[in-house]
Parts: sequence; C-alpha cells; structure tokens
Amino acid sequence: MRAFWLLFMLTACSLNVDYRGTYFQCNPDGSCPPDFQCVDMVCVPTDPVPPACSSEISAGGFHTCAVREDHTVWCWGRNDSGQLGDGTATDTDLPVQVTMLENVKKVGAGELFTCALDDKGLVWCWGNNRSGQLGTTSDSRTPVQVNGISGATQLSVGYEHACVLNGDGSVACWGNNTDGQLGDGSMNDRNAPITVPGLDGVRSVATGQDRTCAVLNDGTAQCWGENNDGELGVGDTMPHTRPTLVVDVPNIVEAAPGDDHTCFRTTEGFVYCSGLNDNGQLGNGNLTNSSRPQLTLLAVGAVAIGAGAYHTCALDGLGQTWCWGYGGDGRLLDAGYSHRVIPVRGLVEHVVTLSAGYEHTCVLDTEGAIRCAGFNRRGQLGDGRRITSGAPVEVPGVENAVALVAGARHTCAAQQDGQVLCWGQNDEGESGNGSFTEAQTIPHPVYGIAHPKSMAAGDEHTCVLLEDNGTYCWGFNGGGRLGDGTTTNSAQPRPVKDLLGTPTRLAVGDFASFAMISGGARCWGQGFGLTPTTITNVSDIAAGYGHVCTLEPDKTVLCYGDNLRGQLGDNTQIARGAPGVQAIGVTNAVEVKARGEQSCARIGDGTIKCWGLNESGRLGVGNTIYNQPMPAIVMGLSNVMKFAMGYLSSCAIKTDGTLWCWGANYYGDAGDGSYQTRPAAVQIVGLTGVKDVASGLGHSCAIDSTGHVWCWGLSNVGQLGTGIREITKPVGVRMSCPE
Repeated sequence: MRAFWLLFMLTACSLNVDYRGTYFQCNPDGSCPPDFQCVDMVCVPTDPVPPACSSEISAGGFHTCAVREDHTVWCWGRNDSGQLGDGTATDTDLPVQVTMLENVKKVGAGELFTCALDDKGLVWCWGNNRSGQLGTTSDSRTPVQVNGISGATQLSVGYEHACVLNGDGSVACWGNNTDGQLGDGSMNDRNAPITVPGLDGVRSVATGQDRTCAVLNDGTAQCWGENNDGELGVGDTMPHTRPTLVVDVPNIVEAAPGDDHTCFRTTEGFVYCSGLNDNGQLGNGNLTNSSRPQLTLLAVGAVAIGAGAYHTCALDGLGQTWCWGYGGDGRLLDAGYSHRVIPVRGLVEHVVTLSAGYEHTCVLDTEGAIRCAGFNRRGQLGDGRRITSGAPVEVPGVENAVALVAGARHTCAAQQDGQVLCWGQNDEGESGNGSFTEAQTIPHPVYGIAHPKSMAAGDEHTCVLLEDNGTYCWGFNGGGRLGDGTTTNSAQPRPVKDLLGTPTRLAVGDFASFAMISGGARCWGQGFGLTPTTITNVSDIAAGYGHVCTLEPDKTVLCYGDNLRGQLGDNTQIARGAPGVQAIGVTNAVEVKARGEQSCARIGDGTIKCWGLNESGRLGVGNTIYNQPMPAIVMGLSNVMKFAMGYLSSCAIKTDGTLWCWGANYYGDAGDGSYQTRPAAVQIVGLTGVKDVASGLGHSCAIDSTGHVWCWGLSNVGQLGTGIREITKPVGVRMSCPE
C-alpha cells in the first residue's frame, strides 16, 4: 500500500489520481476533486460504484475470491502461501487473476488455500498444503487438479479441508482431519479425497473451520468434526468423527458452519444456530453457548445464510442483509463496531449472494458488483485501501524530527524547530490539537506546546516536559493520569499540578505518568492519585496495566502489582505489594519499561531482558510460551543503545544505527515486510542511522538519519500518519471487468 503527500499552493488536489491508496491534501476550503472527499484535510477516494461483472464470491481467512462472469477466477488479500493463485506470494489489495483456470462455476476460499469447481465437475486447488488440503503432496502457488474428483456438483472449503457433493449424491472430503471433519471415523489427514460413509440423499454439503455438515433431501442435517462448544448442533459437546444427526431443527435446507458455531436455515426461512455464543453469534439475544440449535431473533425470512469466525449473516427475500455477533470493523455490514446479539440490518441492498469470512464479509448484488466490509488487514476488502503496512512508510509533513513517542493508537513527534506533531486515535483528545475528532490521520500540531526536552505517551495520553521545566499532559484522564487534579479528559495540554522539584525527564506508564527528579520520581495517575506523589531512591520507573517496575540505585529492578502473566519477573504468578520483588537475574540495568502485562529492562552490556506475557512471541525471547515469569534475553540483539516497548511488538536501536524489531507481527508491526510471528529480533533493512523509535499497540515509528519519520503496522485510526484509516462501511471491490 502506497501513500503520497503532495503539497500545493492554492489547488492542493491533483486531478491525476490513482485510486490505489493515493492521498492528497485538501484545498484550503476543504474541497477535493470528483470522486474524493476531504477527511482530516486529506482527499481520500469515495467509494465509486464497483464494477459489475461477477457471479460468485467467497470470503476466506484473510483473502477473498470471486468468479467473474467470463468464468475466470480473481482473488485478493493475503498471499504468503500462494492462496491467490497468481503464481506469487505477494499480498494484493486489488483483485488478480488466478492463472490457468477457465470455465469455473464455484470458488471457495479457506484459510491459506483456495479451491475451484469447473463446469466439468473437476476441482482445482492452490496455496498451502500442510494438511493435504490441495489434494496433493506439496504446496502450489497455481491451481493443481484434485485427483479422484470428477462429476462434482458442489464444492465447499473449510479452513484446512474441503468437500464436494458428487453427482451420485455421495460426499468426498480431503485435507485436515485433526477433529474428524472428514467424517471417515478417523483423525488422520488425507491428501486425496475419501468418501464419507453413511450418507444417502445428500442435498448440499458445507464446511466450517474444523467441521462439516450435510443437508439431506428429507430435511434433516448431519454434522461431524470439532464440537467443543456444541457447534455441531447434535446436543452434546463431544467430537464426532462420523456424521451425526442435528437435533431440534425441522425442514433444513441450508447449513452454515463458522469458526465455533453453526447455523441452519429452514424452508420457512427460520434460522437456528448452535455453539459458541461469546459475541452473540447465535443471534438469540444472549451470550450463552448452546449445543442444541437455538432460534435466532431474525425478524424476516432468510433465503441464504453465512457464518464467519464470530459473526453470522443472513439474506432476506428483498435482497437485504441481516448480521449478528462480533461487529468490529463494520463486518456486520452496518458501518459499526458494536457486537449484536440480535440481527441488525446492513447497509447494502439488492444482494443475491453473501459470504462471511474470518474478519470480513462480502456480498454480490444483482448487477454482479461485489462489496465487502470488515478488517482490511491484508487487503481482503479488495478496494485498494489496505490499513496495514508490513514495511516502513514515510510520514508526510514531519521534518527534522528529533524525538518520538507512541501510545496505544497514537503517535507524537518533536521537530527540531520545537513544534510537536501528533496523529492517530483522538477520541479522548490524545492528539492534543483541541478536538476530539475520532482519528487524526495526518500529523497535526499540538495546541500551545513547543520545545519539549522530554516526552512520554501512555495508553491514551501524552505528557511533555518543556525546556522551561513546565510539564503538560493531554488525552484520557481516567485515574488522574494528566495530573491536573481532575479526571476530565482534555484535548489540549494541561499543566501538571504540584509537581515540585526540577524534573529531568518523563517516564511512561500505561495509565500513569512519571517525572524523574533528583533522587526519585513524582508519580500521578492510576495507583498514585490525581496529583503527583513521590517515590524516592529510584532512577527509572515504568507501569503497565496493573503493575509497576522501578530501577533501583544498585541497578536491580523491583516490581509490584498484578502478576498473572509473570510480569513481576520473580518466577511466580503471585501479586505483590510495594516496594515489590526483585526481577530475577536482572542486574546492571540502565533502563526499565513496562507495557500491558509485560516488562523489559535494558542491561549495561547492550542486551535486553523481558518477562511477562509472551503471547505470539511479543517478548522476543526466542519462543511463544504464553507466560514468561523468568526474565530472559531478547534473542538476536546486542549493542543496544535505545529501545521502545510496545504492547505486541518492540524495537531496539543498535549502536551502529540499525533498527531491530520483534513480536507478534499480526499487523506487520515488526516492520520486516512480513506478517509472520517474530519471537527473535529481525532487522528492518532500509532504515539506517536511526535516531529514535516508538512502539504502540500494533504500530511503530522511527526517525532516520535525515530527520524523516517512518511508520509501519496498523493504521485503523490513522496511527501511521499517512492519511489512511479504516472505513467501516461496505466498500466496492475494484474488479477488472472484461472489455
């Protein structure tokens, strides 16, 4: 994804536009060229009517595929396993054609693979083959034929397995079988199709994450596979490796298995769902799991259904969509973020087909146009506006930067001229420009602040220490983290009251703030009070969600507070009171940091030690063990002179000016161009002479040798500063139509 910043005098927008992620500064009066709208003084593309030339749609794990009216297949989104079928392993946020496929009737997108059914009843698959889901013995970035399949009439693709309905009414499946989802009575993976025994008169077959269902001509359904939450709808929570009768639902015509729930549609248009219900995905008005199908509160008759990871959607006879369950990122097609335990009507109309994926939902309308909504992390919405970057992109409008800090979802930079600029999340005023506009997607000056000598950013607040020793904070003020004696949020800087002493620098806390003074620290916020209190005999201090760590005069680290994840570093999970317990093996420390439920210290020998929550390798200690109560060295690092600790990933600058990062990397936040978990530090090639670095919740930013700022990772609320943010309403897929 590319973002460009073009500066103009009177006419800031260029009419020579590129839809794919190109952004322009608005005119002074807020106007933009046709097909663009002004958001935060940036011209962003409006959603034009999408090209109308598709006949089928399938939303997968993090990619989407469609059959075009000329019976070719086009895919977009995540592609690290070749699941887009174009012969590459490169993600794309616009549709690309699957090679060597013609005359396709049906396509199915799984997690890391895709399959298609052609007009001869043959099946072709491509992508990852770790469980035999391609029906072969190796991975493939282009389609390969599944042997043993001919005359298939239906195709359904799960996360790592696939099934077909044959012309003779039999069902055959292949791929992952860890939970018995192939229905052959075993739990052995199969790299070739195997007939499911005991099924007669099958009307349709449908696959979910780890399960399969068959609807029979007599109006019953049978399901098999993983059943921990009762998602098979058979009245128990036991795994079933063979087809088992679904209970309590008469006249079934369609089954839709999702991640951990399954829904069934009847001839009358009623929808019943069973399984996990932690996000309301059963649609019956509560959050209680059920192993017996429950009638949803859908107020209209359904003609089609689809189940995603934690949400469900239905299509009514008027071409309107109704969705329920997890509502983050607008995936319920209602442009919202709210969970729904009762179905809510979507914003799209004239729909003929819908498909619910892991993080997104897509629909096909009567004209053949596709629209998608949800989390556009890997480009799976197909509109050219992906909201993550796995590699650094330059932040426009920041020059000669000298310092950076990052909160959970906002970033601030200090320039050599003394100006402070912030961008990103702003619903609590954390960007400091005097407004509570939800997202500031480009850098804005902080109101009334100049020439800071120290900055620190917590979860949703920022503080600066000015050259005249004045200390100011802004943003969210829960627990008094702004230090002004109140708990009222502020969108512009407020002076810290009763600071006393002469601060030398600021330190970070998620929900608290610290000013280092001679012999100790002045602390305010959660756990400390609305105005500063003193902790003596510490040279550094940091605080996470519920714990505090201090750097002692003898260069050891003491921690106290919550310890469920081992964030105190004493090899226990027992909470401790102040002054705390010593982090085992952490000696000669020169700096301490804490974020969330983890802690780290920079050691005098140039290494870093971390402890606490290690989900997805966020501590960088070489493994992904969930809790790490013993401090361990970050792997792959030496000669560290500065580091930034994030919630999911962290970064360090070496003495040679190179930048190294590690962690979950779910949003590309390790910055190495990948989205693979990085349990050890990897270098960000291309950034040299790095002066400063800051890490937040899914994003990081760095200052290079020229004073320019580069950011990478997640930009759902503009935290990369490139003008890009999440769009929750359904957007049109930029399909290339035949001439």
